Amino acid sequence: MHHRLTVSPSQPVRRAGLGLLAAAVLIGTVAATPAAAVGTAPTGTLATAASTAPSTPSAPAPAGDGFRVLPYLMEPSAESVDLVWFSETDEPGSVVVDYPGEGAGPVTLASTPEHQPLLGYTDAELSQEIEGLEKGSWLKGAENYKHRVTIPGLSPGAEIQYTVTQGAETHESTFTAGPGSDWDELRIVAFSDTETEPYGRTEHREWEQSPVNGYTEDSLERPGEGSAWAEKFGHATRYGSFTLNYPLDQDTALKENLKHIEAADPDLMMIAGDLAQGSGYQPAWDEFFGYFAGENGDLASRVPVLTALGNWETFAAINGGYGTDQDQSPAVISRNKYHSYFERTGDGTDQDNQQYRGSYYRTDHGPVTVLTLDSTNGIPDEDTSTGELSGEVFSGDDSNLTEENLSTDTQGEFTVESYTKAFKDVFPGTTDADVDLPNFNEGTAQWAWAQEQLKDAQEKDQVVLVQFHHAAYSNGVHGTPPNHEHADNQSGVAMRAYTPMFEEYGVSAVISGHDEMFERSWVDSDGDGKGFHSFDVGVAADGLRGEQLAQNEEGGYEPIRFNTSSEWMAAADAPETWTERDGVLQLEDGGLHYGHLQIDLKHVGESTEVTLSPVYVFPQLDSEYNLIGTERRVYDDVTTFTVDRDGTDEPATPEQPADFTDNAPDSQYYAPVRWLQLEGISTGYADGSYRKFDDISRGESVAFLYRYLDGTAGAGEDFSDVTDQSSFYDEISWATAEGVATGYTDGTFRATEDVTRGEFVSFLYRASGAATPAAEELDFPDVDPDSAHAEAIAWAASRDVVNGYEDGTFRPHEPIHRAEVATVLNQVEAAATE
Repeated sequence: MHHRLTVSPSQPVRRAGLGLLAAAVLIGTVAATPAAAVGTAPTGTLATAASTAPSTPSAPAPAGDGFRVLPYLMEPSAESVDLVWFSETDEPGSVVVDYPGEGAGPVTLASTPEHQPLLGYTDAELSQEIEGLEKGSWLKGAENYKHRVTIPGLSPGAEIQYTVTQGAETHESTFTAGPGSDWDELRIVAFSDTETEPYGRTEHREWEQSPVNGYTEDSLERPGEGSAWAEKFGHATRYGSFTLNYPLDQDTALKENLKHIEAADPDLMMIAGDLAQGSGYQPAWDEFFGYFAGENGDLASRVPVLTALGNWETFAAINGGYGTDQDQSPAVISRNKYHSYFERTGDGTDQDNQQYRGSYYRTDHGPVTVLTLDSTNGIPDEDTSTGELSGEVFSGDDSNLTEENLSTDTQGEFTVESYTKAFKDVFPGTTDADVDLPNFNEGTAQWAWAQEQLKDAQEKDQVVLVQFHHAAYSNGVHGTPPNHEHADNQSGVAMRAYTPMFEEYGVSAVISGHDEMFERSWVDSDGDGKGFHSFDVGVAADGLRGEQLAQNEEGGYEPIRFNTSSEWMAAADAPETWTERDGVLQLEDGGLHYGHLQIDLKHVGESTEVTLSPVYVFPQLDSEYNLIGTERRVYDDVTTFTVDRDGTDEPATPEQPADFTDNAPDSQYYAPVRWLQLEGISTGYADGSYRKFDDISRGESVAFLYRYLDGTAGAGEDFSDVTDQSSFYDEISWATAEGVATGYTDGTFRATEDVTRGEFVSFLYRASGAATPAAEELDFPDVDPDSAHAEAIAWAASRDVVNGYEDGTFRPHEPIHRAEVATVLNQVEAAATE
């Protein structure tokens, strides 16, 4: 079932290490990257948007005396949280924290600005031209100063208000401290591959479609070459075939995705890598924080963000890409620009190896432990272009993958040796022991640290989530290892080395990105029924890729499907349904879209119920393909399971969504509303609520009956106020075709008007097809026996489907609220099963 809900258009000494390194960088280092390196960017990146011809450099914007980046939350716990922001001047800032509780009062904390020379603009960036944008319009001030303050002394679950002042500007916000042992419910959202850049404001990405399950049975085909769609949004060539571009540009996609995430009111955000379209490209970072802590939104001021390093965090875009064997400095600078924003050195990091700046770290949030790993480099190094591989080349799917031929690296762009040399060149005076690149393989510091953390989390009965960028289980373009017949040089397969460890210590889910196709795998390598769910959630705002295809003997393309653990893929398991509306083709359902994974945890007795919901953002377009708004929908792969100390059981029971946020188990209407939800009769609102005491409209009430009775759209009566673009069009057509509901004498249906108690019971009576004569006597003094709804009310009352009020009345002309509708339908169901 698809859910359709519309949302309208003081600095600790411990951190001195990186600051000293950054200060050691020669001021000209970043800007000195050769301009000729622009051409090293892969197809589809900034190289396609930037002019390679010499141009007059733009001037950065004048330095402002306020925020460059608004405050954002890091390293959250039940006792403290860190607040980070950036300015363009070296003026200190201040934070006023309003602690709740009698006599607590506000506390003022001061910041010490740290200059970040790595974050300055390069000559290539100042000279860049981007198609569709005024040159330099995306640039900010030339300097970056980092402010980081720890807010201590928090109480678990406390709501904290704070105000940050930086120069002439202030920013007010709130956050909730991490929960203690008495938690009830938690919500986490996870996504990957935001890949922000100024060009994303105008770029529409390719929109792949499954070659084997592209359409539902009754669907029309997509618009083709020369269509209004292709003219408006553009098109691409994928696997030799014409491919439409997606209707949302990347800028709009991320804004809409975050709008729905904000409405869901999460407790944490996880971003599994590829945050910016090249970490070494400063405008991409300016763009990223514009969405999360800037001009386009400030969600990270209220919700802590947990980030992982991806391949783009080692890529410098127009400043030299990944670099070369002779000069790997672009990769070094890129990683350390990421550290400037997201350095973590707190209790959750590897204290014995602080040179990694928290590239891998642990976050405990109540019952949840999130382990973030760094998947950007493995050893021995592998590279398909040089044939440097760790195992024999093989073919077929992963049933042919063995310990002997398991790959060891996730990227072939640089080696440990070349990176180490470049690090010491970029940061003069450093040694090999200072290098910030952790490898992930067995025998490394990261491996030993991860095993220690997982063991500790299991002993504490935590629900464990792991995130890293390169998806280990995938059928996407990076799904095959470098030593495969259809090789990939940035494959995540090497991260499968962690699978036995994850299973041993009861990991519930692994969150990754990289393949940009939304896929879930169930991993149970030893076949004991215990395992973990592995997700690719790389659908935040960049590409929308399908499965990895290979050419067959006939010259066509078909999926490779290397990943035999795959359970569901949006690209293959959500076929599209296209219809014609107002003379143009419109997508009604299905397909691959931007979105995120919603992770809901509920405290049930001594256990934790976890629900994983793949949410997507569905665009609504008018007849000229202009965006009207987006709708929150959920793919047909909601997975619910209970976590115990031994790990996650293989999902075998029907999938259940988390309770509506306003339907507490001890509330009067909990049981019928929960039943209604589990039956798919109502999916509630985008904020997760049901709104039990809201009145229900005629259109909504008919829709509830339609879903309850598994109705099918019929050729019902036409109404002047109901078109095929109206909400509940199919449901109203069914209702009038089946005689469940009728319209008004003026030819209208009035779907948005409140339905009365009498009307709803009449709808229900007609829908039931009841042949038994209704009771002749009515027990309600305010129901006229000759009135239009009398027979239906008598029928319903005689079967205990409805009852009246304490004063004996039924009040047939009053609106019926949503909880009452749930109760009535639940009672009908109970009567039918007796």
